[in-house]
Amino acid sequence: MAPPVAELLSPSITAHCSDLGFASALSPDYSPPVGEDDDDEDDLLGATITYREVEEEPVDYEITCPGQSFTEEQQDELCLNWIERWSDLCVQYSDSCDAVSLGGENAPRPPWPLKVLPETTYPCITRGYCYHREYMTSDTSQTTSSLGFSRPQDMMRIFSLKLSSCKSKSYPISVYGILAVRDDLEPLRNYVFNRSRDDPVMIHQDSLALPLCSPCRGMYVLDRALLEVDLWVKKEGDGSTDEQLLSVYAEIDLGSSFDEIFTGRVHSEDCILDMDYAFLAQGVEAIIQVFTSVDSPRHVRFIASSSSFDEEIVLFEGKCVEKGELFTHVVAVKTKEKLEVRLEWENSLLAWTFQYGTLGASSYPDDDSVPFYVNVLFAPKNRERGPSRYHAWKERCRNMGRKLPAADC
Repeated sequence: MAPPVAELLSPSITAHCSDLGFASALSPDYSPPVGEDDDDEDDLLGATITYREVEEEPVDYEITCPGQSFTEEQQDELCLNWIERWSDLCVQYSDSCDAVSLGGENAPRPPWPLKVLPETTYPCITRGYCYHREYMTSDTSQTTSSLGFSRPQDMMRIFSLKLSSCKSKSYPISVYGILAVRDDLEPLRNYVFNRSRDDPVMIHQDSLALPLCSPCRGMYVLDRALLEVDLWVKKEGDGSTDEQLLSVYAEIDLGSSFDEIFTGRVHSEDCILDMDYAFLAQGVEAIIQVFTSVDSPRHVRFIASSSSFDEEIVLFEGKCVEKGELFTHVVAVKTKEKLEVRLEWENSLLAWTFQYGTLGASSYPDDDSVPFYVNVLFAPKNRERGPSRYHAWKERCRNMGRKLPAADC
């Protein structure tokens, strides 16, 4: 049976749209068709190669995919609607880029649409290697914090999250829920926003930023990662009247876009979420540790920045009330850049500077009265890369298939 049309489409959108293709989310074995300049015979050969037989792929009898409960007719309809919506967003982005280009080289790039994935895909209903199985979306546990590498890797850094539009909402609103990244190292949740219903964040119309929490480890990306978003507006009562803002899976493609800040936009009917992020070539994990000897409530604000990017990350903002460790925050930095941690405290601005390969701070406040100590651990973990997740999945499926009776296969 031929794959759905979405597996064969890959729109060519100019102005930094190299990562706006369809293939990775819908079929890991997608083979792009041959070029338009080839003759008809070669085109036919390309089509033959592209239309792969589903039976050649392993069948996953073990993992239940949320998308496999759909019928093939429902999947076709959802997929076609998804293609239409995605194509519209790509065209809108292209038009925005054309308009921005009139402002010159220094004009800010418009937010580009992140690829919000459909509820089901063809590999879902055929028990193939769909994005649910690739990213283990049925497993809602947090990734292991001890995972990481001592050698530089391709990494992802998230700078900020912002709700740029919430229709039909009366501000302020109380927002709770999660935003997590599932990466190549272990595709379980690595939270960058995590608020329970009992601890929502108040969002005002003039300040729509969501405060970041520290990921439990660095985010390692070989080619793409999955962004899981589930955000709610808290209402009075037991939660039965709470309103859902966003509930999506969005795939972020690496492409060749290293060491540049992008604004990715997640669209929904009720809300728009903007995320500023960058992929780092030759990045390492940096664990920022801040301790204090303050034993009375004082408001402090810690910010991290690096020499490669102008944008900052708010690490902590609030009151420190007890002595000891104030917070720990994990960020990704390039091996050759400097990491600066700044403190806004009692009308003062203090700074510590660190660099990979240098023990301790290379510069720090020359004031013994400062009741804060900052330390950074670079690349403190040591793991070697193993087989790809797809290879491991194929082997597990095939081993499982051998154990099943012939009638069940």
